[in-house]
Amino acid sequence: MQRSNVALIGFMCAGKSAVGWRLASRLGKAFVETDSLIEGRAGISIAEIFARWGEQRFRDLEAEVVRDVSAGRDSVIACGGGVVLRPENVTCLKSGAVVVHLVVSADSVIERLGSPSDVRPLLSGSTREQRVTELLEQRRPFYTRAAELTVDTAELSVDEVVERVAQSLGEHEDADSTE
Repeated sequence: MQRSNVALIGFMCAGKSAVGWRLASRLGKAFVETDSLIEGRAGISIAEIFARWGEQRFRDLEAEVVRDVSAGRDSVIACGGGVVLRPENVTCLKSGAVVVHLVVSADSVIERLGSPSDVRPLLSGSTREQRVTELLEQRRPFYTRAAELTVDTAELSVDEVVERVAQSLGEHEDADSTE
């Protein structure tokens, strides 16, 4: 069975939402963002979910959303940065999607984050730079294991990343059809 979804994974600020929206338009697919769906289900922001109920509850909501969107068809799914931390999420995503890792450096994340805010609950506490580096290092092996395709976003515009992802998907599809 051919997988009709594309799931974009990667660290925060990798461009999953911006790339996902444009990629969906280019491919004629729907665009879904797991973080937005989580906020819709909870009726509050992700920062509020973390503050009220903690990361565990957020991850549980995320797993529910991933199960639902993975069962759909013809979508580009922009996943939250920590979606790969639960193996069941990766299994669900791979069941209906080609999983694409958008790689971003710690320096790019810091630059793209801009001024500090409460929007990113996992970056509170120690210096943002230190926290970004720690989280990125912790998650890198999870992204690597989950990804079927990888696109480095360094020095690329959103449109250039969309082009590279589309090209990689085409090559991946060609390789699948010859097996």
